[in-house]
Amino acid sequence: MRYLLPIVIASAVDAIHSVSVVSQSPYTCNAVSGVDIAFGAGDKSITASFPPIALTVAPPAHGYPGGNSSVGCGATVEFEDWPTGVRFAISDVTWHAVDLNLTKKNLLHSLRAKVDFAVEHTTNTYPLHYPIVKNYASATLLNLNIDPALSDYQGRYRRSEKNPKPYWSTCFNGYGANKTKITFELYGDSSGGGTSQPGWSMDLGLVWESCYAPNETVWGQKVIRGWERCTYRETNETMRRSKALYPMLEVPHG
Repeated sequence: MRYLLPIVIASAVDAIHSVSVVSQSPYTCNAVSGVDIAFGAGDKSITASFPPIALTVAPPAHGYPGGNSSVGCGATVEFEDWPTGVRFAISDVTWHAVDLNLTKKNLLHSLRAKVDFAVEHTTNTYPLHYPIVKNYASATLLNLNIDPALSDYQGRYRRSEKNPKPYWSTCFNGYGANKTKITFELYGDSSGGGTSQPGWSMDLGLVWESCYAPNETVWGQKVIRGWERCTYRETNETMRRSKALYPMLEVPHG
């Protein structure tokens, strides 16, 4: 599901704002009330909150005996108006849980945080002519899975970890025809059960640096040339869109 939503940015300096939110798990954290993404003061952090999700015991189903617990949500947010000539990386992550309830028989053995950054670059907008061709570039800025080894615990919970493999975002150059999207994922698992009140979140520490950006898509771990083509058909005045499966180039850029 796709919704056009404002996301409040706490910085008075930059005008970064979102234009859309897409939930990957609409039944547990819908895009209207289940996802809240906000930059911190001075854009030194960004918080991804998922108010409705809770650590929940899975019931038996399809031969699975049940009894273990899980929590999770993912959402993709499209942002606009990035400052020009800068890029950022994620330095650390802190998970937060509201009123976690683990007995001696419950073991929280997995907390995961993943952040992917993508740029869709329209190649022929000045002047506009068909077919409209988009290139695509993406990279994983954070991918962390830890074992808290936590049991016999009641109350608010937080756990912080450094990002062992920081990766820089693209260098923003203010190109208005680009779309930049960030996907935030938070998941956790416990064996033997365990519950929590709704409300999980993760704080992401950010570091910024100045850079020179000749092209925002000359970057990334994955690059797809001609990722999408949009052609106008005069016969019925509709648009035809097609997304390329290839060529796909795995391009390591720093």
